[in-house]
Amino acid sequence: MPFKQIRRLAYLAAITVLAFVEMGRSGLSRRTFEFFTFNSHRPVVEDRLVHKTTSLEEDIKAYVEELILGPVSVGFAPLLTRGTKLHSFMFRNGTVYANFSRDAVIPVPGGVSLLEGFSALNRGIRRNFGAVSEVKLFAGGNEVFFGEF
Repeated sequence: MPFKQIRRLAYLAAITVLAFVEMGRSGLSRRTFEFFTFNSHRPVVEDRLVHKTTSLEEDIKAYVEELILGPVSVGFAPLLTRGTKLHSFMFRNGTVYANFSRDAVIPVPGGVSLLEGFSALNRGIRRNFGAVSEVKLFAGGNEVFFGEF
């Protein structure tokens, strides 16, 4: 193998190592978000980079808060009504407890049903965080769709 090819291979290896080091130092992790199209209600998945925090509970909370903001892409329906807020959040013994404002039970105009929206939220949390065994969702302090997931 000629010296020129070895040198190019060494440059490529060095750039690859530097890219992985920079990615690890950036404090970002890739998360997937499930939304639906307005017209056909087909599920679609968005990938986003979300900042890592110091605890798993804070990571899950950041994911839920990002999901409340809705999709980035045009033509996708948000899962929850605009204006919905996360009032309280807790992750204990593998169970996520998320209490949203009452706006969460108002259907999104042109969007999917409430059950489909909350099911997608449940699936997204479980898909992105393997330590979660159960998700309990509340709106205005009342559990929504318990036993439906």
